[in-house]
Amino acid sequence: MFMNVLLLTVLVPGGPIENRDFSALKGIVFWGFNVFLITLGLASYGTSYLLLTANHYAVRAAQVLAVLYFGVYMVDLGGIFPKSPTKMSKVLMLMEIINASMAVLLFICVTAVEKGVM
Repeated sequence: MFMNVLLLTVLVPGGPIENRDFSALKGIVFWGFNVFLITLGLASYGTSYLLLTANHYAVRAAQVLAVLYFGVYMVDLGGIFPKSPTKMSKVLMLMEIINASMAVLLFICVTAVEKGVM
């Protein structure tokens, strides 16, 4: 869980990897998406803590967050949202594929824990 949020923070627009131009997005859309990503990150930190304390809601929360992470990356990789006139760099594409894979791995691991396999 913690690794997913760390990998997401590397992709901050204007950061070392994400350099696409999102100025064409309307303010409410741009800020709404950013609020979603910030909430996803904060919820991940909270869920990381719950997983460490073996809270009974932690597994379900981690599964939901894993699906949200996967969805965010797939929508971006699919070119659906966010739209940008700047092409996605190969490094960004690779990072998003890795991050989506980590989301799948998170889902599998917490589901295995829930079923008592791990």
